[in-house]
Amino acid sequence: MIRPFRTGIYIIILASLITCSCSHRDAIKYGAGSGDSILLKNVPPQPGEDTWKFIEELKSPMWKKHEWIKSDQGPLLADLSSGVRFQQGFPDQKGRLETAYDDIRSFLTAGGVSHKNGKYIIETLEDRELGSEFFSLDIQSGGCRLAASDADGIRRGIFYLEDEMLRKRGPFLTIGKVENHPIIQRRISRCFFGPIKRAPKMRDELMDDVNYYPDQYLNRLAHEGVNGLWLTVEFRDLVAASFTPDAGIDSEKRLAKLRQTVESCLRYGIRTYIFCIEPRAWDADSPVLKKYPELAGASEGQDNFFCPMSRTAYNYLYESVNKIFKAVPELGGMINITHGERGTTCLSAVSCTENFKGNIDCPRCSGKEPWEILYASLSPMEKGMHDASPGAELISWLYMPQPQRFIKDDPYALADWVYDLPAHTPKGVILQFNFESGITRTEFGKLLVGGDYWISNPGPSDRFSRIASAAKENGTKVSAKIQTGNSHEVATVPYVPVPSLLYRKFSAMRSLGVTHTMLCWYFGNYPGLMNKAAGLLSMEPFPENEDAFLQQLANLYWKQEDTQKSGRGLEALRRRI
Repeated sequence: MIRPFRTGIYIIILASLITCSCSHRDAIKYGAGSGDSILLKNVPPQPGEDTWKFIEELKSPMWKKHEWIKSDQGPLLADLSSGVRFQQGFPDQKGRLETAYDDIRSFLTAGGVSHKNGKYIIETLEDRELGSEFFSLDIQSGGCRLAASDADGIRRGIFYLEDEMLRKRGPFLTIGKVENHPIIQRRISRCFFGPIKRAPKMRDELMDDVNYYPDQYLNRLAHEGVNGLWLTVEFRDLVAASFTPDAGIDSEKRLAKLRQTVESCLRYGIRTYIFCIEPRAWDADSPVLKKYPELAGASEGQDNFFCPMSRTAYNYLYESVNKIFKAVPELGGMINITHGERGTTCLSAVSCTENFKGNIDCPRCSGKEPWEILYASLSPMEKGMHDASPGAELISWLYMPQPQRFIKDDPYALADWVYDLPAHTPKGVILQFNFESGITRTEFGKLLVGGDYWISNPGPSDRFSRIASAAKENGTKVSAKIQTGNSHEVATVPYVPVPSLLYRKFSAMRSLGVTHTMLCWYFGNYPGLMNKAAGLLSMEPFPENEDAFLQQLANLYWKQEDTQKSGRGLEALRRRI
């Protein structure tokens, strides 16, 4: 039964790999307009949002009734069936743990266990010696003590207790001491049904009255280890800097909803990150350039990239970021595509696969090294953020997936200058890179080169390993951009159940010293087994091997007899091999 976890969907993935890898040259040969559009003929219309049922499902209570088995579990297990009593000794001035305490009460009720004046005591207390999100558990027959230095650690410990009871299929806990802490400190996802601020609809979630973060949805994400969510903004929507006084239209409305979102998520231990592609390139007729021509950098047709090599540029970037984080002080941070996707600084004049020399026609940047250009844009953003909110995080995403479609004899290696960037990333900035972009595999004699996000080949690509190694040598933290639930290979299902591939991915991330991960793009973020797998794999102690992890995960979802059959099946398969 564990085999479907590993291979049950491989045929779908392989078919989609082959289908989605039609090259641009093939499309032209067969008369398609561009890319893979030949494959999109006669596609039925999308169902309207009024047909969506999953939102109500995600809002529904997480715990309803446990199908627990009645048995004597023996002397090595603590028995909670006579009821539980909580001693909430951990200081929680902001009330951020109320949702976690409410959750375990609901969990126990669903298993027929009283949580009022029971015999078994669950005590929470503070231990300032532990790190962030660390927890320590001392489980004895008459009670357990859960210690942490912060609310995140207590929350993790409560969820650990619930998971252990689910695995035991009853209100039982293994007697002994447990310590747990994150090796991947931030696991950042995105709201599954939040609107996309892109063409054709360009919906801005900060401008409507819809609650995209209902309690039980956030509760599910928190249980699965997600502790960050991102949403899309632009500087000009949120603030008017002294250099851009006409910006910031409707900013108060946007900021008010952003603050509301931040607070809703923090009740479940989830930080909110704004996602940007900044600084934006300038329109040719921008009145800002007429007043501050030094902000006009390398040309892009009739427009100009943003030149960061002036005091004006520094002040603009500092002020914009500083004002945002002062207005919303509990933001988790900002994820910014520094190079790639859309035009930003003068370095956008150069593809990540090209030599930069002679290709940047800015009078200030033409003689600069690429890292100098990015350093000049990131430094004021980092300082502006941390002057307002010292605990927030600036994640600089180098989005370099080229090629998106491989054509024979095309180069798909990154230029040498890319590998200089980790050594020159400003202190206090986390460098993010695509984990799988650049991987290769051959199927039916066809070479496939990974651009955006593969699950079927867990990576890392050679380019990611090289970036991560250079970052580690220079003390720069690294975030891995991955897809967790699904990928461009097959993005039309909520998630593809292949947690063994996540095991290999996270094992490699751990070896490379990765500390953060962005778990998804606009897709691949539905709550469920794959999110849960990523959360478990982000923690220490790490599972001793892949089979042990799959058994651990299966025990949360399957009946005992099914997991026993799966274990026997794996052993029989090994004997045959």
